[in-house]
Formats: sequence, structure tokens, C-alpha cells
Amino acid sequence: MFFAGCDSILGSKQDRVTDEIFDAGRSDPQLINEVEYVPLFPFFDQAGDAGTLDSPKDIYVGYDELIYVVDNRGLHVLDSSGRPAKFIPIEGGGTSVIQDRRLQVYVTARRDTLVNGRNWNLPVVLRYSDLTTGIPKLEDIIWHPFDDDSRRFNRPDPIATDEEVSFTGVAVIYDNHVYVSRRGPINERSSVILPHNTIMEFDKDGINLQSLVSLHPSQASLRSAIYPADVVTFVQPPQRSFYDQSRHLILAQSASPNDVVSGSSPPISPLRYSVLSIKVVFASDGIEYQPDTQMLQASANTSRGDGFLYDEFKFVNPTDLAVAADGSNYLFVLDGGSDSLFVFTGQGIEGVTPPPGSTTPKPVIVSFGGSGDGAKQFDRPQGVAYFRKIVYVADTGNNRISRFRLNTDFE
Repeated sequence: MFFAGCDSILGSKQDRVTDEIFDAGRSDPQLINEVEYVPLFPFFDQAGDAGTLDSPKDIYVGYDELIYVVDNRGLHVLDSSGRPAKFIPIEGGGTSVIQDRRLQVYVTARRDTLVNGRNWNLPVVLRYSDLTTGIPKLEDIIWHPFDDDSRRFNRPDPIATDEEVSFTGVAVIYDNHVYVSRRGPINERSSVILPHNTIMEFDKDGINLQSLVSLHPSQASLRSAIYPADVVTFVQPPQRSFYDQSRHLILAQSASPNDVVSGSSPPISPLRYSVLSIKVVFASDGIEYQPDTQMLQASANTSRGDGFLYDEFKFVNPTDLAVAADGSNYLFVLDGGSDSLFVFTGQGIEGVTPPPGSTTPKPVIVSFGGSGDGAKQFDRPQGVAYFRKIVYVADTGNNRISRFRLNTDFE
């Protein structure tokens, strides 16, 4: 009876959550404060083919509760404990990954193609089905520039700058349409203006519906898309039968056309606002993309918090975004330029909800990081994901998937 009672209170030795609690307990005691994210050991470094990850670029925990990682070799599928499940090689590797509600997986990458007698290396979005339930199938390829409807009547063939373009992120909308962030040079070599820097929308079959052209591709503002690094929506796992039919998005942008992270030379000059929350509003004359006035107003009231998403020059070079869809509504901003992970409330206030009995109503700041290979340090991190209260970071330079959990979330 004694042992049964202990199991009911503490969990059994086979219980994964219990294992994580004890693993966290083996962390350096000096790391644990009243409210903070603590590392969960072991960190993951095993690949989908039982080998070792090679500079992981992004991570996503899907609606099927499997872990998807892209690195220099391709797409890796892991179970919730980090054990290998499947591997799909991708020449040149992948750069970002996400899963839609149909359990189809999107990977941004590059591919070679022969056009007019010349070999071109162009950015693509690969869509896979049956990754875990059968034989994986490549369902569709979205090509730049061929699947850009705005180029259909203009220049359908590649031009010189197209090889400098990249797809940097994919985000799912409630109806399985997707936003795709595209980054490229601001065309200064031709009289033809090509707005490479934009957020594009595709339907579930890969048909380009529109580019969010009202997001300015070269002039930084509260409605711009300067060298987009990622895009995220509020449609996230876990799976459910109904999602709010919002099309709002959050995008990360950079001052550099390249995927610049810490340690690069020369350093980039941060934008005044690198992460933008954009409201998508249906008006009588069409769709409007508006700044998030609630987050802007929150940043003007310092009594509400000690840091804000819209603080000026908050980030050096944000590389990835994640949203918690478990009711906490936390927003995670991974800043590869400062090797740091920032956490915000759904109102754009830095921090998390204070624990019961706290002496302050303000969110408690739990952002952390710093350059290195310590348990709470990063080396050029490029991907972040969230699922069931655990934050995952693709720590590229340290060649690992780091995991963290808020210490107030342990039961």
C-alpha cells in the first residue's frame, strides 16, 4: 500500500514527466530561482537515423506529438523522448519545419533545377505526407519564383537575384492555408522592383493566393517585412476540432539580407522593432494589415511590466518565433544575435504570470541565454518550439536540441 501510494503521488519510474522532474533536480542548484526556466536533461542530439544531428536549424513538435528537426542532412523525426523514428535525407539540408493540422509537414530548403540550359539553385518549400503512418511521400514543392503568382505575368524565369532569395519560415492558418516568409536582396541592380521580402499566403494545395504587399519590403515601420526571418500564427498544437478563425500573424525581421547570427562579421545594426505583431482585418475594400495597437499601448505603460516586445532595439537579430497554444499564450522570441531566448505574455509584456502569493502583479521576467555551451547558454541558435509546457531550442552551434521547463509548472 505504501508503494502504491507513492506512485500515485510522485508517479512511477516509467513516467516521462517524473523522469523530467528528477532530471531537472540534477541541475546546478544555483540555476534555480523562484521563477525561471530550468533545463531538462538529457538534451537531444540523436538524429532520425540513429546518427548524430548536424547543426540543427529548426524544431517543431507536431499535432501528432512527434518532434521534427531539420539540419544539414535533412528531416529527422523523433519520439517525445528524443528517440529516432524516421529520417528523410534532403540535399543541402532544411532550414525550417512545421506541421499543419492534416499532419502534413512543411520544410524550407533549396533545390537545383535546369532552366534555359542553366542550373539554378532556388529556394523551395517541401510538403510531405505519411511521415509516420506509412511510406513518406513528397506531395508538393513550392518553388521561388515559379509559384509566385505576381511573377506569372512579369518575369517567370529566374533572374540573377533569385539565387540570393530564401524561404525562412512557414506558419499554418486555421484552414490549413500557410504563410511563408521570404527573404531576399532589395533589388538595386535593376529598374524592376522585386519585393523579395514579404509574407506569402498559399492554400492547402500549394496555390499562391497573395503576398502581403502592404508590409513594406524595404522601409522599416510597424508594418514592414525587412528581411523576414520567420512568421508564426496562433494556430498551434495540440489538435482540436475548432480554432479561432483569426489570420493574425507575428513576424521577425532583420537588418541584414543574410542569416546573420552572433559571431558573424561585420555585426549588423538592429532594427528599432525587429518583431512585429500584425492584425489581419477584413474591411469593406479588402484585407488590411494593421499594427497590434494593444501591444503598442502595453509598452507605453511601464507599470504593467519591466520589459516589452515593443521596446526599442530589443533584439539584435531574431531567428525564430514560437507561440504557446495551451492557454498561457506565451510568445517565445529566439535571438540568434544575442544567443538569448525571450519570453512574453500574449499582451507583449516580457515575462510569465507571477506565482500565487507573489508580491507583484507584474509578469516575472524569465528570459535567459548568453553565448557558450552551458545548460542555459546558446551558440547561434536558430529554432524554437513549444509543446506541453516544454520549450525546445535548436542550438545550432552546440549541435543539440535543448529543453526547458518553467519551474512553477512542475507538479
